[in-house]
Amino acid sequence: MTTTELRRRDLVTPVAALVVALLLPLAILLGTAFLFGWRFQPVETNSMAPGYPAGSLAVVQPVDVGDLEPGMVIVFTDPQDSGRLMAHRIVKELAGDPPAYRTKGDANAAADPFPVAAAAVRGKVTWAVAGLGSAVTAVRGVPAILLLVVLPLAILGVTEVRDRRRRPALTSAATP
Repeated sequence: MTTTELRRRDLVTPVAALVVALLLPLAILLGTAFLFGWRFQPVETNSMAPGYPAGSLAVVQPVDVGDLEPGMVIVFTDPQDSGRLMAHRIVKELAGDPPAYRTKGDANAAADPFPVAAAAVRGKVTWAVAGLGSAVTAVRGVPAILLLVVLPLAILGVTEVRDRRRRPALTSAATP
């Protein structure tokens, strides 16, 4: 082997260790989220700043409507746009069966102008990672497929072809 090949070979173990060190915690987080029914919701506005600024990735846990109480940050379907989810804090439970909730963004001066029906609640925010929501939002659709599927398959294909070329040809001995 040449010196260059030995240097490349010596890099394989540290690079593999780095990849495992980065991917293992991510795999554990995603596996845990799947088992507990958690969802990840990017925070797109500063209405919940400074606790959950725009660009954060909120972890949303399923919640029973009977367990909701003032002070909780919930994720709910926007009553004015059914295709949009919002995360605001419950400031008051409104009487009714089923109940509804008055919500408010922490950075907003006034409470939301509409009550949130119990059926619109998707879960409660348990914690968030600042900045990660922007990355998740940026990597959707075609870029996500390229990054998460095509790139790993290309790397796998290139390394397999390279390894096959480097292997000495197997010679078969004449069998009696």
